[in-house]
Amino acid sequence: MRAVVGMLLALGVTVGCQAQEWSRFRGVQGQGLGKADLPTVFGKQHIQWRTDIDGTGHSSPVLWGDRLFLTRVSGVKGKREIVCYDADTGKQAWSYNCDFESHKQHRLNNFASSTPAADELGVYVTWTSGDKLVAIALNHQGELLWRRELGDYYAQHGSANSPVMHDELVVVANENEGDDCFLTALDRKTGKPVWREELQKSPRWACYSPPFLYAPKAGKPVMLIASAAHGLTAFEPNTGEVRWRANPGFKSRFIAAPTLAGDKLLVNTGSGDSGKECVIFDLNDVSVEPPILYRPRRGLPYVPSGVALDSRFFLFADSGFASCLDAETGKTLWRERIDGKFFSSPVSNGDAIYIGDRDGKLWTFSKTKFEVLGSFDLGSPINATPALARGAMFVRTAGELIRLQNAAK
Repeated sequence: MRAVVGMLLALGVTVGCQAQEWSRFRGVQGQGLGKADLPTVFGKQHIQWRTDIDGTGHSSPVLWGDRLFLTRVSGVKGKREIVCYDADTGKQAWSYNCDFESHKQHRLNNFASSTPAADELGVYVTWTSGDKLVAIALNHQGELLWRRELGDYYAQHGSANSPVMHDELVVVANENEGDDCFLTALDRKTGKPVWREELQKSPRWACYSPPFLYAPKAGKPVMLIASAAHGLTAFEPNTGEVRWRANPGFKSRFIAAPTLAGDKLLVNTGSGDSGKECVIFDLNDVSVEPPILYRPRRGLPYVPSGVALDSRFFLFADSGFASCLDAETGKTLWRERIDGKFFSSPVSNGDAIYIGDRDGKLWTFSKTKFEVLGSFDLGSPINATPALARGAMFVRTAGELIRLQNAAK
């Protein structure tokens, strides 16, 4: 199955891909696009199962086969867990307890905010303990494969660094507010460092945007990451060698993952009180620094990532604006105020767009025009991003894990 996923990434497949895995934050390529048989208007009849999480956390669910993984902070002080559920029944299969030292963080953050990555060997987690960034790997039975301390970490708002996989590597970005900032890749079987590329210290806040692999129509695949210190960086995934950096002078930090529409890449950055920025790069030739095509100015998100369908970018601002941009021209096709505030990012099965809000409503939007197709109250705030796998949607709320699917299934 790993070879199939790698082939899909190399071909740049997004909507309609046949792989059923959702093995990292926002699924294949981190783009929020997956395969699931979903209604446009959800109701109670579409809940296949729901189970209490028995802990807190903002990490999004990831899946490999019938294994669903997430992290949580238990009720015991100083205890954090990696948890595995049966994706078909919702029953907990196992949990792995980890001691950790608390640290400073934003009141809306959590000690279990980073989303795991998974493959056929197991599950990989990065999180902070005290002032250290730590990586942990478990097999599918919940047994420790390895644990490695990666370096120092300080951020006044806490951490949320999510790892990604590439071939035999676990790739981790560490851009914090301290002096120890870097990109690194670990051997997925042993946790031993394969390469490490030093980064400049973040000029303002720690960044949480994860790397992703981009496979152009012509040329070698490249890994990209958005960074406050360096802008958009392209590096060789197997060696860490920097190919180029494109920095138009971003003033704020990156939380959202970049959004790809063909060879047009949208990156958005901001802060809670000093505005937001958005830039669209042309990745037609990734051998050189890409040009900027345009800079959208209004209705921009800070925390939520975008999603792209049919050469259009769909954006959902934290404060309750939804907008759609033509990816080729940058023209705003529509922008509307909506009755929802968002930390979660949108996902799509190619037929509609789904996003959860901070009040617990799961919204459905049309992909062809501004139209709210429906909203379904799940009863508890949604801060994590849903996963699409096994023909279904898996949603983590503040208190539950829920599987949604067409009622006939």
